[in-house]
This record gives sequence, C-alpha cells and structure tokens, in this order.
Amino acid sequence: MAIVGLRPQPVSDPEPQSPENLRGLVQDRLAETAPSSDGLLALAAREALLGPGKRVRPVVAMLAAAHVGGRAEDALDFGCAVEMAHAASLVLDDLPCMDDAALRRGQPTLHRRHGEDAAVLAAVALLNQSTRLILQSRAPSEARLGALDDLTQAIGFDGLAEGQMRDLRDDPVQRDVVALRRINDLKTGALFVAAARGGGRMGGGDADDLARLAAFGEAVGFAFQLCDDLMDACSTSEALGKDVGQDQGVTTFVDLWGEGRVRAGVRQSLARAAEAVGHDSPLTTYVLHLFRQAQLGR
Repeated sequence: MAIVGLRPQPVSDPEPQSPENLRGLVQDRLAETAPSSDGLLALAAREALLGPGKRVRPVVAMLAAAHVGGRAEDALDFGCAVEMAHAASLVLDDLPCMDDAALRRGQPTLHRRHGEDAAVLAAVALLNQSTRLILQSRAPSEARLGALDDLTQAIGFDGLAEGQMRDLRDDPVQRDVVALRRINDLKTGALFVAAARGGGRMGGGDADDLARLAAFGEAVGFAFQLCDDLMDACSTSEALGKDVGQDQGVTTFVDLWGEGRVRAGVRQSLARAAEAVGHDSPLTTYVLHLFRQAQLGR
C-alpha cells in the first residue's frame, strides 16, 4: 500500500556506508551480543532480538554518527543497544495485559510461544543488556554516558513506559490532537530521538548537531506513528506480519483527521525531518526510501 507520493530514486550498488551494508553490520553484531547460554530465558531473548526486522533505529544511529563527521561504526554498539530496547518494548506491548497481540513480524508473539513469564523476563534482560552494551563500548566516556542518558530517558517516565501507560489508561473519548500527539511522541518518537541524538554523540557531534538530530528523530517518529495508524486501519495481518485492528475503540489520528489528512501529515513530517538535517543527507535519503516501500511493519 503506497503511503506517500514520493518520487522514486534510482538504486545503485551499495556503498560501504549504505543502509544495506549498515543493516548487515547490525545483524552480525546483534548475533554476537545476543545471549548464547542454554535455557529458556536466553532462547526467548534471542528470538525477540534476532527475528526479522528492518533495524531502522540502529541504522539511523549509525547514519547520524556519519552525518556529524564520525564513522558509522562508531555508533554500531549504541545502535544495537537501541534495537535491544525496541525489541523488549515490542515483547511487552504484545502481552495480554497490554495489546494482547497474536502476531509479531509474521510469527506468533513471544508470550504465545514461550509463556508470559519468559516474555517478561526476556524483555527485562534485553533492557539490561542494552545499557551494558553502551557502557562497554569503546566510545569516549562523555559520549557513552550521554548516549546512555538518551536511551534510558526514551525508555522510562519520559518515553516508552509513560506513553504505553497513557495509551492504555487515558480516556480515548477525551483524546484531542495535543493529547494524542503527546502519546505518540512518548511511544514512538522518543526512541527515534534517542537513536539519532545518541548516534550523533557517538560520532562526536556538538550541541547544534544534536539539536538538529533530535528534531529529525521527532519528525521521523511521528511519521512512523501516523503510518502505523494507517496500516492498522487499512492493511492486513498477512501484509504486515502483525495484528491489525488493534486500534479499534481507541482514538487515533485516522479517527481525528481522516485518511487523507494523515497521509498529508506523513509528508509534512518527512519534510520537517529533511529540513532538520538537510535534503541531501543520507539520513533523509534513507527514511524517504523506507516510506516509499509498501510495508512499514514495526
């Protein structure tokens, strides 16, 4: 399903720091850092972390490091840490006490395969491992601690946890545009901001660089959430590899704005992202390519 009317660009052979190659580096590093011990906890954590995925957030982190003049590889471990946090958040979101999802990335959700106890503990272990991976990286201590602060802020009271709580407990009838945007910024945008800003730290970016990267991450996060709302309303489980119709009975931007205005909102958010880091930045090229693709499953 086409989401935004963006002009296709020619695809050339992958460059050393192309998103395709960066994704390969992420895949390899995640496999190295995944728990290798025997037992159900390690198995569940590996499945949650290494299942099919676009690895968007770690690629954004690596491109952000290169964007400010560093090497993409400078943010590899940080990007993998962000992916661990993202994988853990999906496991928790899918639980019966939250979204009660049956499918994730084309497979039965983790709690349906291994039980709720294993799913919860695997998520906790992955969150713990994400912080260890950053602390053990070779980056300068100031960059390490700053990136760790970015990620932990995105997970807790100013990020994923608070956003999910509001999404579960706020009265959907009273949700206006401001309240819903706040939920979206917490649930989705915060982790994109952390990926972009933390990647910039790892690449040696200054305060102005980090501010622009944060604006980029916020805009991209909102575009992703708008697309997620559209997909939930308009696509199928077979196409997305996850449950649809999860937003029934919950107010989304599709309800508030209608499908046409949501699609326009995606285009406007992508334009803001491009303005933040430059229209010629590989960061901009990467996210525009993602939004041209037919499927944008999380």
